[in-house]
Amino acid sequence: MGDFSPGCSLMRGQLMNVDVPSDMVEIASRPPVYRLLGVADKVYGKHLNHVWKGLAGMPWLDEPGLPVFAKYLPQTSQLDIELACGLASQVLRLPVPRPALVIADLEDLPSHPANLKHGPVMLFGSVFQPPDPFFAQRIEDNPLAVDYIWQKVCDDEVAPKGAAWDELVANPDRHAQNLLFDGGKWWLFDHNLALQPLAKLYTKVEQQSAQRAIVEHVARVNQLLAELCRRNRNSRETLTEAEQMTRHSKRLALLAHAMRRWEVDVMQWTTLNLTVVGFSCWRALARRA
Repeated sequence: MGDFSPGCSLMRGQLMNVDVPSDMVEIASRPPVYRLLGVADKVYGKHLNHVWKGLAGMPWLDEPGLPVFAKYLPQTSQLDIELACGLASQVLRLPVPRPALVIADLEDLPSHPANLKHGPVMLFGSVFQPPDPFFAQRIEDNPLAVDYIWQKVCDDEVAPKGAAWDELVANPDRHAQNLLFDGGKWWLFDHNLALQPLAKLYTKVEQQSAQRAIVEHVARVNQLLAELCRRNRNSRETLTEAEQMTRHSKRLALLAHAMRRWEVDVMQWTTLNLTVVGFSCWRALARRA
């Protein structure tokens, strides 16, 4: 990923004071903030939120843009939760697309929500993972597509990882539309409905009672785990993955500490709020693990 960060900085010397593993330095070194480069393409489909595909990066850097899917989330808490889950997934080495915050002008977002009157706006972005065209063709207009997708996922090593991950972040919203096969591996995306107590307790997030509610919350359903059980798969694999995440909880805590040193140019981007991501989500994820 290119080194793009508008209005954000972190001194490498400061980061060295935090004992961050070498494979986490790039993630921990700065907020993943990008600028939409040009007009994006609107993505139509069965989406609850407006989604576009475009290139993100820094206009003044001579580097190719990063292809991303970017979606508009009406609630700031959802934006922060998506970013926190996205970054946590990278630390835990899970098959979740790398996350980004994408700043965009309204004129570069065709068919944007009518209630958006003034820009720029902050979108949640994830690095584009192209779907396998043969697999996509096989499930297109197939009445049995949903069950076929679940069968393939449950036969893959991603299933116990995904089930343990969805349990960790209390994600009740796993379905066939947020599972993607690229021809070699399965990807998990869409986490804006995870950690729901955080959304409800957003204004009180620094209070210990609020943090405890986040840590103790369990999602109403773990759909991936339910599909594994329905197909009589070995649940021990999911427990093994959960134990693996527990061993990585220190990595989440280290990243949370490193994120405290992130600096954002609030004069330029007053809508950017990383407090919840850096402090509360990470503490909750580290403690849940």
